Amino acid sequence: MMDNARFFVNTDKCIGCGNCLEVCPGNMVGGDVLRFENDHPVMVDQSNFGWKGCWKCQHCLAVCPVGAISVLGISPEEVPEKPSESAKYELAKLMQFRRSCRAFKKDDVDKSIIDEMLKAVSAVPTGGNNHSLEFCVVESRKKMKELYDAVFGSAVQTSIFSDEDQDDLSALRLYDAPHLFIAHKAVGDRFQDGALTEMGLATAYFELIANAYGLGTVISTYSAELLFKSKRAKAFLGIPEGHKALAVIGFGYPEYEYARGVEKNKKINRIK
Repeated sequence: MMDNARFFVNTDKCIGCGNCLEVCPGNMVGGDVLRFENDHPVMVDQSNFGWKGCWKCQHCLAVCPVGAISVLGISPEEVPEKPSESAKYELAKLMQFRRSCRAFKKDDVDKSIIDEMLKAVSAVPTGGNNHSLEFCVVESRKKMKELYDAVFGSAVQTSIFSDEDQDDLSALRLYDAPHLFIAHKAVGDRFQDGALTEMGLATAYFELIANAYGLGTVISTYSAELLFKSKRAKAFLGIPEGHKALAVIGFGYPEYEYARGVEKNKKINRIK
């Protein structure tokens, strides 16, 4: 466990703008986290983490216009630069282009691509930057088959949606997807809606980034319910007792490629 925020300021670069003090969440809620000394920001207590301490959010690093701040052992050179102006247009197109995939190729997705997607989805927002959201990824078709066996064993599974017997991976309602992504965390009575929101956001983030890499995705709440009712499945996936998931995502290379997006009409109440 980290016991020191490792907040460091390159005083040769720092211009004393004060942006880091202004955006620090700990300062905003009444803490004394960052302050000016000798015209440069300092962290008052490097070991103070929590509501009125360092949130480990890296806002100070991200807002510095000259790249003078390092924190948590991370330097400005190690993090992404601001996206280009064209990113908003590409994201808008991606959101209209993505769709559920129900036919996957047999090939496993390259591990380097999965690594890149997980690095991106790790930036999903959580309440108070709480770091309690966890991810689980099944990285091969072979392991998906083992997961299926863990859930159903040698018995034939009957789908709750039909009277037809199911005896392949489609019984999980993931349409033979070779991979699985699960965002999960402990859910208590207090702030339960917050935990569900975090899991929903992570699911949406992962689904979008997977589509950006040209992968097909299918989101399933039924599969989440089925998996989390199985002690064998949770043990196989390394998911602790007391953890829940809002949904799971099956993903892989799509069998069919789409040439364009679609238009969907949603009811929107615009207050002008």
